[in-house]
Amino acid sequence: MSAPRIARIVDDFLRSRFYDNSRFGVSNDDWLDDPERMQRITDAAENGADGSTHREVIEDMRRIFRDYLRVGVTHNPKRRSFAEHPSRVEDAVMAHFDDLETWHEQNGSADQEIG
Repeated sequence: MSAPRIARIVDDFLRSRFYDNSRFGVSNDDWLDDPERMQRITDAAENGADGSTHREVIEDMRRIFRDYLRVGVTHNPKRRSFAEHPSRVEDAVMAHFDDLETWHEQNGSADQEIG
């Protein structure tokens, strides 16, 4: 898959309601799953910040994208175009997220809270 196509898929995904509705912190269950992170998010929100680390957000992207491919692919025209090869798309997008995480690791920001 070409890099521009992967970039479009990732961009569509990150702009989707599916992503917004699945992000960490939108469910009360998130307090149970990771109370320390939820407290950081709550504290950071008082100052208009995010509170999650780059690594945590990238891991969220991975988790949500896997669900994104599996939930409603047949009902969404944007996802229908790659529904025939979801494993190829998933592999390419996961590699994109791996590159993003590597960049943050190399630049010392992977475990920094997002301001």
